[in-house]
Parts: sequence; C-alpha cells; structure tokens
Amino acid sequence: MDGNNERKQQRGHVALLLLGGLVLLALGVLLFWLWLPLLIAVAAGGLVFVLLSQVGRIGWMLEGRRALRDPGLLMEDGRLRTPVWLPFYAMLAALVATACGWMVLFLLPDSLHPAEMLQMGTGLAGAIVVLVAVWLLGQLSTGWSLLRQGEAWNARRMSPEWWVWATIAFVPAMLAIGLLAPDRAGLQAWGLQWRGYDSQPLRIQLAPASNPEQARLRDAALLELVQPLLVQGSRRIRASMRSRHGTSNWTAALPARYRLRGDVLDIQLSGRLDPEGLQRYAQQLQQLGAGDPSALRWLVAAQCLPAPSAIAALSAAARRAQWAQVQACAQQRSQALQALGAQLQGQIQQVDLLPPAHYRPWPQRGGWQAVALPSGPEALNELPLLAH
Repeated sequence: MDGNNERKQQRGHVALLLLGGLVLLALGVLLFWLWLPLLIAVAAGGLVFVLLSQVGRIGWMLEGRRALRDPGLLMEDGRLRTPVWLPFYAMLAALVATACGWMVLFLLPDSLHPAEMLQMGTGLAGAIVVLVAVWLLGQLSTGWSLLRQGEAWNARRMSPEWWVWATIAFVPAMLAIGLLAPDRAGLQAWGLQWRGYDSQPLRIQLAPASNPEQARLRDAALLELVQPLLVQGSRRIRASMRSRHGTSNWTAALPARYRLRGDVLDIQLSGRLDPEGLQRYAQQLQQLGAGDPSALRWLVAAQCLPAPSAIAALSAAARRAQWAQVQACAQQRSQALQALGAQLQGQIQQVDLLPPAHYRPWPQRGGWQAVALPSGPEALNELPLLAH
C-alpha cells in the first residue's frame, strides 16, 4: 500500500515538473516572439563584433611573437602586456557593432516588431556607448597614472573597478535613453535634418538702421511679422506602423528656420507651400513696408488661413471649428499687423523668393534658429497650420 502511494506521489511530482516545464517553455516562446527583432539586432551586432575581434586577435598573436624576442613586452607576472592599441580598437569595434545592430533593428520590417522596440533598441545602443565611454575613461586614467610613475602606458592592465562602474552606469543609461529616445516620426525628422531636405528660401532685405536700438526694435517687429509664415512653412511628419501588435501613429515636426544677420533676414521653409501664394506673400510684405494699407488685409488672411494641405486633412467638424479660429485670428492679427506695419514702414527694401534648394541644418548651424513649435504629438496634431 505504501509502495502504491509513493508511486502516485512520484507520478504527481513528474506531472508537476512536466507542467512547469511546459509553462516555462510557453513563456520562453512568447518572450522570444516578442523580443525577436531585438534578438536579431543583437545577433547582427554580435556577429560584426566577432568578425572585428578576429582582426584584433591576429594583431595580439603578432604581438606575442614579438614578445618571444623582446622580454620588455611582458608584465611583471610574465603575462604579455596588452598592446596600447588593442583596448581602443576593441572600443571602436564595440561602437561599430552597436551601430550595425541598431541599423538592422531600424531596417527590419515594421510588421515584425512592436512600436516600442525601436526605443528599447536605442536605449540599449546608448547604454553600450556609455559603457564604452567609462571604459575609455578607465584606460586613459590607468595609462596616464603609469606614465606619471615613469612606467610604460601598458605596464599594467586597467583596474577591475572600472568595469564595476561601467556596469553600474549601464542599466540607468539604458532606461533613461530608452525613455527619451525619439519615436519613428522623430527619427525621420532627425534624419532629414542630418541628410538635408528640399527647402524654399526667402530673403528679406532691410534698410540700414541708424542706431542699435532702432535695429533691435526693427528686428523684433520683423520676426513677429513673419512668425505665422514660419509656422505655416514648417512640415508635419507623420509615421504609422501596423504590426502584429496593432497600429501605432506618431507625429513630429520639421521646423522652418531663419537667420538674421545685419540687415538681411534669411528664411528656409521646410513645408510644401504653394509657390504662387509665396510669391504673392513676398510682394505683400514689400508693399507693407512701403506703407500700402491693402497689404494688411491680404496678410491677415494669409497668416490666419491654414495651409491647403492642412485644410484637406481636416474633417467637416474640424473645418467648422477651424473657421471660428480663423475669424478670431483675423481680428487679433489685424490689430497686430497695423502696429507692425507702422513700425516697419520704410524698413523693408526688398523681398526675394529664391529658387528651391537642398538645405541641411545639422550639423552646420551657422546662426540659423528654428521657429518655436508646440512640443508633443497632441499639440502638433491640434496645430492645423503646419504644412505636410
């Protein structure tokens, strides 16, 4: 009887173990399915790092052969000194592998991963960069300390404490960068600002100011006058992704930019606006500077009406609400433009609409400033003046 009970207990234990194993296997498959894109990116980056490491390994072997002929290449404990170039080469290999892994994650099909995976991958890549930075600091600190003591740069290896600090910095850096990393629309905006985009330049030539105070007031009035044009000339960037986890939508903005140098205001519009409307806008600005009152009414309408592409994207209810905003804007801008027209009378000499050009704001700023736009996707979606 006791033997039967023991066999039943054993079978029960085996069944529990099998059930637990099946649950763990199901969880593993689920996590693998969810994290598959990140695992693919990590595998790609790891493969690049292994290939680059082989080059470093060959260099290490050549250094070892030299050590057989030159005992000065050995440390006090008889081990081969780490070549001076090897840690820095390993850092470079880690950064190159990280960049390759991130690019693989970015280029994977949208249907393969959830919306947050790109931010998580960016956080991991940023944390690796932080780890390499701590590693570099440790190498430089160790090398300079040895040089001050009259020893060779690579007479001693880096203290393990630096790896502890690198590990401590890794996790919070990954969380912080992952939370602050831009979404897909933000990444598109960043990429356009680095690679450049087709822009519509506008140049306003001002009359010379008699004193610095007059120039300051003139410049402030001019920037206030063209503020609506800068907002209308910014581009709204939308990104959407339909994956196995659902559909996600993001919004970012590519702001118009301006540069005020001396008596010249240069503007680079990033949005797609009607060329004929822009030409008319330039003419009316020049007429406003000449004191023509008819330019006020035209500019009021132009500065309050949304861009045609923005109007087309609105629903019927949103268009009715937008019309009420246009009326309120027209009343407000009419009063402001009268004051600005009086300040700028005789100050605007010429307004030129230049041929479209390829413009890259980063990394060469050159005094260019971006127009201030609302932050956050909800605020941008509620701003129908933005072009597309």
